[in-house]
Amino acid sequence: MVSIDDIPAKVRWEIATEAANSQSITFDMLVRQIIGDKIDEIWNAIMMEGGKESMALAISLGLPASNAVEIDNTLSVISAIILGPELKGEVLESNDNLVIGRTNDCPMLNAHRNIRYEPTTGTPAHCQAFCQSAVESLNPMYKMRYTKRMCTGDPHCEYIIELMK
Repeated sequence: MVSIDDIPAKVRWEIATEAANSQSITFDMLVRQIIGDKIDEIWNAIMMEGGKESMALAISLGLPASNAVEIDNTLSVISAIILGPELKGEVLESNDNLVIGRTNDCPMLNAHRNIRYEPTTGTPAHCQAFCQSAVESLNPMYKMRYTKRMCTGDPHCEYIIELMK
């Protein structure tokens, strides 16, 4: 007889995150048919609240967030936990006050493509709501913004985490 302990943790993680991503997309599709784009307001509120929990998660995992480099790393770890281990990116430029990063592979976008539901409006805003809220939760002296988005047709996502002036 096979038990959950016989399945490697990495495989369980991949299955769980793929299922969660697909379920949220399916939920969005169905509710959008009923209430239209009003669902975006609901998702943005949910994602902003989710981002606010990033500091609690960072503390529980011992992840630092005292400068832009630490915030970027901590957000990357938290995002991979939530979205899945195939979330891949790179840092293009960094110092204590600024990180310019690029995401090359996104599990949420992949889940959209797997069920043939291309994100056009909701997902980019939801992602941004979560990430902005997460950065502000991790360190209120910093902000985040996107300059490119894969889910709106760019070849990759690019973002900036910077010290507020």
